[in-house]
Amino acid sequence: MRALRGLVVVTTLAAVLVMNVSAQSSAATDPVITVRTAVAVGAVPADFLGANHRYPLDGYGVWDTAGDRPDPGAVARTRAAGVRMLRWPGGTVANTTLWKGTIGDSRVCQRDGRVQDLGDAANPADDVLIGQYPAYGLVEHLRFAAAVGAQTQIMVPMAIGTATDAADLVEYLNTPAGDGINPNGGVDWAELRPDDHPQPYGITRWELGNENYHAGQRYWMSQDTDEALRQYITGGSRRIENERLGKLCGAATGPVASDGTAHQVFDLNYPTADPGDFVLRAGGTTWTRVGSLDGASASATVFVLNEFRGTVTFGDGTHGAIPPKGTSLVASYTSTHKGYVEFRAAMRAVDPGLEVCASWGRATFAPAFERLKGNAIPAGSSFDCLTTHPYTHFSGGGMADWDSIGEAHDWQMIGAADAVRKFEAIRASAGGKSVAISESGALWGPDGGGAYPQYTFAMTHALYLASQWIDWLELGVPWVQANDLSSEGMYTLLGRSGTVVSAEARVREAVTPVFAPGGRRLANSVAGNPRRSTDRPEMCDGAGTPQDLCAAGYDKLAVTAVRAADGTVHVMVVNRSPLPAETIHARIALDGFTTDGHAAVRQVAPPRFDSANTAAAPDAVTLHTFCRAVAAHGLDVDLPAHSVTVFSMSPDGGPVTC
Repeated sequence: MRALRGLVVVTTLAAVLVMNVSAQSSAATDPVITVRTAVAVGAVPADFLGANHRYPLDGYGVWDTAGDRPDPGAVARTRAAGVRMLRWPGGTVANTTLWKGTIGDSRVCQRDGRVQDLGDAANPADDVLIGQYPAYGLVEHLRFAAAVGAQTQIMVPMAIGTATDAADLVEYLNTPAGDGINPNGGVDWAELRPDDHPQPYGITRWELGNENYHAGQRYWMSQDTDEALRQYITGGSRRIENERLGKLCGAATGPVASDGTAHQVFDLNYPTADPGDFVLRAGGTTWTRVGSLDGASASATVFVLNEFRGTVTFGDGTHGAIPPKGTSLVASYTSTHKGYVEFRAAMRAVDPGLEVCASWGRATFAPAFERLKGNAIPAGSSFDCLTTHPYTHFSGGGMADWDSIGEAHDWQMIGAADAVRKFEAIRASAGGKSVAISESGALWGPDGGGAYPQYTFAMTHALYLASQWIDWLELGVPWVQANDLSSEGMYTLLGRSGTVVSAEARVREAVTPVFAPGGRRLANSVAGNPRRSTDRPEMCDGAGTPQDLCAAGYDKLAVTAVRAADGTVHVMVVNRSPLPAETIHARIALDGFTTDGHAAVRQVAPPRFDSANTAAAPDAVTLHTFCRAVAAHGLDVDLPAHSVTVFSMSPDGGPVTC
């Protein structure tokens, strides 16, 4: 091994085989990647390589509950993957979270927004929501994010809770302590921050709600999509009749009978509950709501309603009667809620500079908002930004008939391009407002993955996301998060057990220099980009397969380039071909740039596109780093099949890259 610019070059035989270190001339038919290094076309966003993260339990392995600290292994793996933003309290699971119940001594079980049983979808009274204990609450998340060096993005649930709760959260996170003031009255939440963090956290990324456009995430809202959109914007109410109550963390909301013990607490599905017309029956007998049980007699059939938290509390047999053992509790109530406009106003009253994104990530949102101005909402109403989730949903899109792993791989690459088209349509509808991505990825293939069971954590998925990061950067998306940091399921950055580093994590590690804050995106083009043909019978034979997509094919190379703040030029190239022998010979032409003669190379190029890190083979997908020479005209390179490569070159006389 020889030293370049004072650094020892470390490589492997595999790296030598896939990267020709001599400057050979490209054939006339080889693609040419041209980077116009003097033409900056946009900034590199600071918060790009983000991930959705969820609050339940111990954050799925990222929090050491015994040591009351971030798990060191999870911190190291997350930092290595270059994660710069983490969403809390998550997506669907967090739609029914009350943040005040995730901190301090007031910590209580939360309703899991992934409704376990929708029953009659038009009747929220029979929904069953299980309880989740938030050991990884808001403070734990902020501590974990700080240990990682990532920003926090907050999803403010709207399915339950109030606009005042949201404003209090802004105060807790973003306002100075010591003034004793709550703009909404009551507790000065800034004073309740942990003693080791008296200063504001300064959270800048906010969104209201998660995917309420989906029928399974409507909760109290209407199953009519147009009406639900109106309710999301303006708020509304829903009469819920004969909801059978349950106990969170004991089992679930509805139905759980009384166990005959003192001080029982039962939970409603969807607070806030209007106390004015709240009716509760125990075993067919109507009980009476009181403000306190202290003065109640032993036989008084009374209860206390916390309409905001959604709890019904009974007595102990001395002050207030105990519902007899085996008795079912049934409540009828009006579930009342504010919409985006009032939530945003309450939050901005605390922090006037706050940008609050609407999360109804569909092209229908902005036009509906405009129509409601001067009608259901004030004429001067506005929204700050929009978030969307441009997933590739294989089953939902008719793309899950996988006859082979090759077909599955091709559908991921086609799906990546289709997701970009859908994103562009949403942004075109947004009236000039910025559109960010708070979740993304490829999911819901055939049960168990069909022919490709590891597709969500194999190299294919890493290529899908790398392609999208390039697209989102080229489109100027302000911030981007993928799904999920850690999980008990298949869709996870840190690996299914939280201990095996996924292919996605390895690719994130490779591309981290490209997305470093302070960089500028450079104009670039690819001439002669080879195409992958998907015009074959197995791609188009599924029931409901979109015929306009199945034979469309895709470019094998995806490319972007940036100039870092120190002048280093980074060129990122993804070869998406699944054919193991299909190394692509290409030339990278650096227009207007003289290098120091060397390039640092970061490359993930496993032997197969379906390679995946597992407990049995934890290093099937790894990152290789090495150096190579750069000729005066640029670089002649060999790009391995199913690979992600970053070439980093400093200007002559600039910082040392090799």
